[in-house]
Amino acid sequence: MKMKIVKWVALVLVSALALSLMACNNAPYADPEVPKDYVVDPSGRIKVSMYLRSGEQSEIALDKWIKVYNENYPNVKVRRDIIEWAQFPVQVAAGDIGDVYYTSDLDVYNYAVRYKGAMPLDAYVDNLGVDVQSIYTNVYDLGCYNGRLYMVPSDISQSTFLINVSALREAGLKVPSMKWTWDEFYNDYCPALRKVASDGTYEQVGIYIQTDDEVPALTYFLEGWGGKWCDTVNKKTHFYSDEKVLEGIWHVIDLIDKGYASTRNLRGEIGALHANLQDPQGYGFKYALHSGILWQDRIANMETYNAVGLEMDVVTVPETPTRVIPGDTFGYVVYSKTRNPDAAATFVLTLCTFEGQDAFNSVVGGGIPTRRDVAEKGNWKLPFDEDKFNYDAFTAYPESFVACWTACSVPPEVGEIITKYLNNLVANHFNNVKSYQDTLSTMEQEANEKWATLFEE
Repeated sequence: MKMKIVKWVALVLVSALALSLMACNNAPYADPEVPKDYVVDPSGRIKVSMYLRSGEQSEIALDKWIKVYNENYPNVKVRRDIIEWAQFPVQVAAGDIGDVYYTSDLDVYNYAVRYKGAMPLDAYVDNLGVDVQSIYTNVYDLGCYNGRLYMVPSDISQSTFLINVSALREAGLKVPSMKWTWDEFYNDYCPALRKVASDGTYEQVGIYIQTDDEVPALTYFLEGWGGKWCDTVNKKTHFYSDEKVLEGIWHVIDLIDKGYASTRNLRGEIGALHANLQDPQGYGFKYALHSGILWQDRIANMETYNAVGLEMDVVTVPETPTRVIPGDTFGYVVYSKTRNPDAAATFVLTLCTFEGQDAFNSVVGGGIPTRRDVAEKGNWKLPFDEDKFNYDAFTAYPESFVACWTACSVPPEVGEIITKYLNNLVANHFNNVKSYQDTLSTMEQEANEKWATLFEE
């Protein structure tokens, strides 16, 4: 939740500062067209602007990354620049940002295309023969726009279900396997986990799903039944006109309607039914995105369950007719006006290598690797023993990884419309404000009307 908020703060600020970006920094753009016979020989100094997402531990990951880089490029001095998340667009606009800076998949389009604040890296990838094939394809693509690489992903997050193992055991259920299906979840787990008090209110439900934070949870339903909500070729959305999208959203509505799931902002009679649910003991499962990406998140979740005497674990989301696992990624870009492109580009591209990925993600300040071989090696599996925590849930089925934020697939102006409606879709349906069908219909119409007016490079 915290990362979602800070991501959108940056996105809004970037839009507001577009004009100042063009006005305040008149330095020349770095030339990304490196000749094939050009010898990349970085030296000098670069500054890396980083947000301490893991607190002080983030500096440990950065320092280990720098150390690996300097083993290959000893003539480059890398200086750290720690700033707050909301300051990134401000400092990019002012030209007071590092040669390399931190960002997320949500911001690639804005920084790289609309405001030309990021340098494409493809020429350096080709020149240096960087192996990008080992990076999870769908994750790598989130750092690209129009087929060009702008952001090198440093780590990833995939949606999972947190498991109240104690509740499952009490209901006579086994911890689900990594190959479990939606039908198993819906038919076997949800009915057995639902507990109704004598007054008709719920004491426990199958799952908690946060539906007021745009996606990620809703992406699972938007695409899991074969829906194709976004057509980038024809610049159209299909939230209402695609029957498979409607079918997917119906499933989350059905879960709540049957008392198999709970969410926020429910009012009136249905809100009263859910009012006494307690977190985490009131849920057999919880839909989670960032709850495993960082080591301290894993600790915090485990402590939350342990504090009320519950055992916790994690499992991949159940397989729907079309398997999708929504997720997101963070990473680093080279500032488009860096005065040392060779050093900046080689530094960022170290994250494409086995050594760079392993260095960044094998300490407490790192996350989940973007390379298959590094993920399989397992140095990132901190802080619990593997027999006590199902780390494999975070790298399961990488071919099914999809962007969890709709704004990664459409222009920001269209994404704002989608977010506005999706944030309230489920609550409005159950609060008798507007049915989910009417919301999807209105959202589709407004999004398409806006998209038709935009010029895209």
